[in-house]
Amino acid sequence: MSRVPGLRRILPWSAAMLVLGAVGGLAWLWLADPAEWEVTARGIILTEEAARGQFAVVVTFIIVGAALSVGWGLVAGRALRELGWVLVPVFAAAAGLAGVIAWRLGAALGPSDPRETGNPSLGDRLPAQLDIDAVAPFLVWPMFALIGLLLAAWLDRSDEDADDLTADAA
Repeated sequence: MSRVPGLRRILPWSAAMLVLGAVGGLAWLWLADPAEWEVTARGIILTEEAARGQFAVVVTFIIVGAALSVGWGLVAGRALRELGWVLVPVFAAAAGLAGVIAWRLGAALGPSDPRETGNPSLGDRLPAQLDIDAVAPFLVWPMFALIGLLLAAWLDRSDEDADDLTADAA
C-alpha cells in the first residue's frame, strides 16, 4: 500500500464518489420523466411525442452526472492537490464507476420493462424503463470530474499567485 503515494488519502475520496454515484442514481430516478408506452389494439407502442421522454431521461442522467462529478472533482482536487498527476486516472476511474452505479441503481429501482407488464388494458400508459443506450452519457461523469480537478488546480495556482504578489509587495 505504501507504493502509491497518498493511497490512504485517495481511497476515502474515491469511496465518497461511489456514494455520490448512488445518490446520483436516486436523483436520476426522482428527476427523470420517462417516456410512456401506450397500450393500443395493435399492441404496446411508443408515440413520437413520448419518444422524446427517452431522450430527456438520458439528458437528466448527464446533468446529474456532470453536477456531482464536477463538484466532487473540485473539492477532492483541492484536498488532494499535492498528489499531482496520480489524481487524473483515479478521478476518471472513480467517476466512471460512479456513473455505472447510478445507472444500475436507477434502472433497478425505476419502472420495469413495459413488455413485462401482466395484462394492461387498452389506453393504459406504461412508463418506460430508465435506460442509457449509448456510451457517451457515461463518459460525462469522468470528464466532468477531470474538469473539477482542472478547476481545483487553477484555483490553487491563483492562490499561489496571490501569495507571491503579497510577498513581493512586502
